[in-house]
Amino acid sequence: MLAIKIDNPEIENKFKQYAKQQKKAVEDLVGEALKLFLDMQRQDDELVYVKKDPMKHIRKIEYKYDEELCDEVALTHIEDSAQYIHDLRRKKRYE
Repeated sequence: MLAIKIDNPEIENKFKQYAKQQKKAVEDLVGEALKLFLDMQRQDDELVYVKKDPMKHIRKIEYKYDEELCDEVALTHIEDSAQYIHDLRRKKRYE
């Protein structure tokens, strides 16, 4: 046996009206509503998805090598990349 107190008069009246229409007791309707709610929660927990084979959907992205473009973005002036990043972070911190 389960006892439920409904503090919202609007919800209580809706349950009573629905119970009269269905010719059932309010307690039975509340029990059915709770069962339905719990079943919906259980369904949400079970994610259903189809695994796809990555080898079927894989493709290689190729770009044409543009030497001029690469020269503009190349960081050829950096000799020690770790020190360069360290200095950049220090510089950003004090700006």
